[in-house]
Amino acid sequence: MKINSIILTLLLSALFISGTIYAQEFPGQNREKRTMQFKEQVKDRLNLTDEQMDKIEALKLSHRKEMIDLRANLEKKEVELAELKNTLNFSRDAYMNKINEIIAAKDKIEIARANHQMDVYQLLTDQQKKEWVKITDRMHDRKHREVRKMRFMDPQ
Repeated sequence: MKINSIILTLLLSALFISGTIYAQEFPGQNREKRTMQFKEQVKDRLNLTDEQMDKIEALKLSHRKEMIDLRANLEKKEVELAELKNTLNFSRDAYMNKINEIIAAKDKIEIARANHQMDVYQLLTDQQKKEWVKITDRMHDRKHREVRKMRFMDPQ
């Protein structure tokens, strides 16, 4: 009888522990949820028309395709730098050339991001543009606060 109660207790404990593990949200899930909520809030605050939403969605898809290529190019440049470092005897010029290629690839990504934002911005009415600026300024401020917080927490 005592063995049965011990087994029952162990089984219930295991069931409880496994249930709490599966009930937790993983970090990626939470981020995706917040992103979707944010997009809905922006849509509501800007009061976008269906036509504007369709055009923005087409721009987003096009931008995603472009970013895949640009990020792949950046990653290739980073691999090339790693390969160069593995040669053991590389020159300053070769190293600096690879660094400059990486910087140029990152610049292309940022320029593509800015162009996408401007493409969306140009679809908005004057009132929507005012609200867009408020929203993006808040996003920019929040990102800077998070970066400062991370730097403060990581003393290197």
